[in-house]
Amino acid sequence: MAIFSRLTSNASILISCFCVSLVAQAEVNLDVTQNSFLIQQTQISAPYYTLPTSAMRKVNGVIGAEYNLSLSGQLSSYTWEMMPGLSAKMVHEKALTELKAVNVEVLYQCHGRSCGSSNQWANQVFHQSRLYGLDSQQSYAALKQDTLKGQNYYALYSTERGNKKVYLHLEMIKGSVF
Repeated sequence: MAIFSRLTSNASILISCFCVSLVAQAEVNLDVTQNSFLIQQTQISAPYYTLPTSAMRKVNGVIGAEYNLSLSGQLSSYTWEMMPGLSAKMVHEKALTELKAVNVEVLYQCHGRSCGSSNQWANQVFHQSRLYGLDSQQSYAALKQDTLKGQNYYALYSTERGNKKVYLHLEMIKGSVF
């Protein structure tokens, strides 16, 4: 009886994890990511999330964004390796167009070297070294969406690495400014 109880308990945990995974996958559906490989997906509670609204610059001896929004809420993060032949700028523009079609407002955006150091975006902002690419081949946008349930904020980043692999990264936080 105890074995059966543990088995059903483990099965219900597995099913609930599977359902959470399906909900997370359904949450972001960008046409530009079709035929691309989702290499990372996470969902966590983010009591302190910083959304950069300016380029990476050296300020008082520290490299970082001069302007940020401080947010709190539920964070969903997605990283895709794009199909060969797509440029980072094209992928970024298509994703941005799709997001704008659902009433997402651009708070800040940059392309290429005007974004600052790709190393900083990859390692300090998104904490993913695979996003470190060529400074001239990166794009970033900070976005906001007003919904009936509150506000959603997005960080959209694309880059091309030296090996020509293109990555698209999207972070969405459902929450509020503090």
